[in-house]
Amino acid sequence: MTNEQVLEHLTAMAAEREDVRVLVLNGSLVNPHVKPDRFQDVDVTCFVEDVTAFIEDRSWMAPLGDVLIMQTPDEVPGGDEYERFAFLVQFAAGHRVDLTVRPMRDVQEAIHADSLSLVLIDKDEIAGQPIPSDDTYRIKRPSRFDYEQCWNEFWWVSLYVVKGIKRGQLLYAFDHATIMRTMLRQMLAWDVGFATNFTANGGKSGDGLEKHLAPEVWQAYLDTYTLVEVTAVETAHATLVEQFERVSRRVADQAGYPFAEMEARRIRDAFSTLWCSND
Repeated sequence: MTNEQVLEHLTAMAAEREDVRVLVLNGSLVNPHVKPDRFQDVDVTCFVEDVTAFIEDRSWMAPLGDVLIMQTPDEVPGGDEYERFAFLVQFAAGHRVDLTVRPMRDVQEAIHADSLSLVLIDKDEIAGQPIPSDDTYRIKRPSRFDYEQCWNEFWWVSLYVVKGIKRGQLLYAFDHATIMRTMLRQMLAWDVGFATNFTANGGKSGDGLEKHLAPEVWQAYLDTYTLVEVTAVETAHATLVEQFERVSRRVADQAGYPFAEMEARRIRDAFSTLWCSND
């Protein structure tokens, strides 16, 4: 079943059901900057009069085909009343539908919060006709608090990596190197934001950053995805530190925030202390 056929079914379902008042298409299918491919999901939001009643009637799903696997992340044991409920459904034929159910009172808030919104059905004419864009997904300028929290988290967990390697706890070291990488990706995103006047979309997992970064910077970042092996983790740690310090200094300069050079130096010095420590 194609995405067009899925949308045709969902639109017909929403039109027929009295309890569904507004149907909105979200996600990559309405993103003007995304090249269509066969891996795209159909993301829709149904705004209804009674969320719980819609959840109980799942007849809309059967015509879409055999369900391979489904998640309902909002479901809780014993829950019988919901303010919001999402069905994440992977069908055996390959298509996927993410259908979220929300109450009518959330229409304006939801559309305002997600610029990738295309109104398909609006029975009460309350949703308007917003033009989809990726505005809400663009990199946002960091506040000083945001910057300092990212900076602090990176250097804090960097010490855990060193200690983990020293103790031979490679999984522990690897897990904390992953946190370091996440903080570096955030700092790289802010750097790209300043370079593009915050018009760039970093994409899921930072894939959108590649086209805005120098090839050697992007490759150095990719090289930090290592095997769980002592030398590889040590090398990744060193690369993360070098990249983060350089990029965080540049972001601080562009944002007009102070760069804590002495603190970074003290932590780097502590790396060698921990290498020789038995603690």
